[in-house]
Amino acid sequence: MLRNILLSMLLSLLIQSKDKYQCLPCGGDCDKAVYDKPGTCRDCGMELVKSSTIVFKNLEPGAVCDYIASHPNTILLDVRTKDEYEGKADPDYGRLKNAINIPVQELEKRVGELEKYKNREILVYCSHSHRSPRASYLLTQHGFGHVVNMQGGMSVMHKGPCTK
Repeated sequence: MLRNILLSMLLSLLIQSKDKYQCLPCGGDCDKAVYDKPGTCRDCGMELVKSSTIVFKNLEPGAVCDYIASHPNTILLDVRTKDEYEGKADPDYGRLKNAINIPVQELEKRVGELEKYKNREILVYCSHSHRSPRASYLLTQHGFGHVVNMQGGMSVMHKGPCTK
């Protein structure tokens, strides 16, 4: 009897600790879907990753300027294209003052440029929050422990004291 109880408890623990998977953050609604095994997201086709590896925080655009003011050492990382960053794209959504631009397509090979900021908070943004979640995930996978993703992106950000 005791053996069955112990076996049942052990089985219960194994089931509870089973990994769950989510879409490699793409900024879509599918980021919230949870799967029981690895594979690809049925909505966007992105790779599924362990839910436990998605550790960055999210911040609403309306709170960004206040957040920057209260966290003045935060590194601002714009992962849009150079043209978007420089205001040459149509539409021009502007950018955050003092932001560093590394397009998400180049981030994997250029992550070393951010190494000196590894222990600082990094706020990542793009235009619509489709690229910044991927960039935020990539940074956390490279050991950056304080990553914040701006949800919605610059397209929903209102002009404020922290925008240019």
